[in-house]
Amino acid sequence: MQRPISFTYIIIVTICSLMNIIALMPATKAYEVLLRNWGGYSGAWCCVWQEDYQRNFITFIPSNVRDKDYYCFSCATFDGMEEHGADLRNGILTYHTIDNTTTYWVDLGIDTTSAYADTNEGGYNRDTCFHVYGDFKVAELNEAPYDECQKIRDPR
Repeated sequence: MQRPISFTYIIIVTICSLMNIIALMPATKAYEVLLRNWGGYSGAWCCVWQEDYQRNFITFIPSNVRDKDYYCFSCATFDGMEEHGADLRNGILTYHTIDNTTTYWVDLGIDTTSAYADTNEGGYNRDTCFHVYGDFKVAELNEAPYDECQKIRDPR
């Protein structure tokens, strides 16, 4: 007569199997997009986000923040962005894409009461840095060395 498998044995095997599966799962990595505010018109509203080649929104937004509050700001300054969950350190605003395998474009839209302007830069497969400038009918994203923004954000 065969002995039945104990419940404890089943639980131990299940836990060990799950631990092996979890250990093999890679942590999600993402591209980092650093922004440095180059000034602009305080009456304009700037929004910066990332898209894939099909124009799908791929900016990672934490689940506990409102979308527009996270990626839109006064064109003149990033001040107050950290109150809305954004990563703002030493004047550098940090965004992430949803992964590090999708080619992305960085979009900037400027909205005033009477005008709208936008621009985008793209085809990136790496971490990037941009100087952001938004004024009446002017939207500028100027790529800067990633190291420059990273050193300002994370001084040693």
